Amino acid sequence: MRAARVALTVPLALLIGSSAGLSVRSSEPAPSTARSTTAYDAAVTLAAADDAAWRRGPGAAQRPGRLLSRRPAGETSRVDGARRALEVRYSTTDRRGRVAQASGLVLLPAQRRADAPLVVYGHMTTGAADACAPTRGTPDSTELRRMQQGDRVAELLLAGGAVVARPDYEGLGVRGPHPYLRGDSLARAMGDMARAVRRAFPEVGRDWVAAGHSEGGVAALNTGSRTGPAADVPGLLGVAAITPVTQVDVLATLLGDAPVGAPPVNVVVSLAALILKGQATEDRALRRLLLKQGGLSPEAVALWPDLERLCLEDLGGTDSWGGLSPQEVKGPRGDEALEEMKNGLRADDVRHLRMRLDLPIRIDAGALDSVAPLPFTMQLAEEYRSRGYPVELAVWPAEHSPTADQAASELAAWILDLFDHTTGGPR
Repeated sequence: MRAARVALTVPLALLIGSSAGLSVRSSEPAPSTARSTTAYDAAVTLAAADDAAWRRGPGAAQRPGRLLSRRPAGETSRVDGARRALEVRYSTTDRRGRVAQASGLVLLPAQRRADAPLVVYGHMTTGAADACAPTRGTPDSTELRRMQQGDRVAELLLAGGAVVARPDYEGLGVRGPHPYLRGDSLARAMGDMARAVRRAFPEVGRDWVAAGHSEGGVAALNTGSRTGPAADVPGLLGVAAITPVTQVDVLATLLGDAPVGAPPVNVVVSLAALILKGQATEDRALRRLLLKQGGLSPEAVALWPDLERLCLEDLGGTDSWGGLSPQEVKGPRGDEALEEMKNGLRADDVRHLRMRLDLPIRIDAGALDSVAPLPFTMQLAEEYRSRGYPVELAVWPAEHSPTADQAASELAAWILDLFDHTTGGPR
């Protein structure tokens, strides 16, 4: 029974209208202007020390998909039902095609079993700074809520005997920039972590599922692409995406002329800044346009370093990107920069993915979601179905973040059922 679910078509205007028509609800608190400098500084210092130590280790030159190190996870990464929570480093390929390091969390279930199912779960957007990596979380981090948003799903998967691996993504918690929302980068992080965990932990079987929330939903869908960088990782049984963001270019257009920075505009401005930062990591011409040729306003250029220092909650503060309206972000060539951003978003949208044939896809959407609006998510599901992909869409009476908790029980059951109907072979 799905008593908690609703099947609604919410008017787009109610979801992505002006701040007068959409208020921030209690489950999505307004960004705080108070920053935990101690938490960020401690996380950055630890990341730098770890990177220097592990870079000297013998694993740094290995091929992608190898575990480089493991150690007990920090207190904010521990999840009920896990007999061990391990922070790991593994090898992957970065945006330039070089073997690089990535970090993540491995949760082992209380009960050991042969050929244990593996679920690689991508986290929602936390930011682009090293301190935003979920494995770098601290009790006083302002980003802790999003870092731990997948814990309920993980608890249920662990209770079902699954091993849960949670990548931090490229450039989060390790050396190098984070190509925010770039599909290939996210898929590499997911696929290489699956390889590494299967090789390093004998109890893990061959079969696995890619799942995730928001940015992690984009990661899961890109992992399921038959032409993407994770296509050669065998044993993928299905993908599950909670509130995957799609048609962000349309959302940027609709809110692009807002004259003030206020909820939900301040959130969109912060996300747009992260998107620009992610695109600029792979496009030097765009970086020059933004920072040196008038794409961004002087005020926005001055805030650019915040993207490598602060996480999403603090980026939305009035003393950072959240204090600018969309118009105040633009420089003299701002419209040109916006078009470049939207072109990149369109090209990398999950709508265009060529999914692995006959791969089960589950999408969980929030009826009240202002980040991944329900009409866009419904269009994504219908587009996939029109191409013959098997898609199950579930709609929940929730906003963006709480959708993961509302969907957790049904989602975990759906994932575990995939393993129940499959017999794993040799890795």
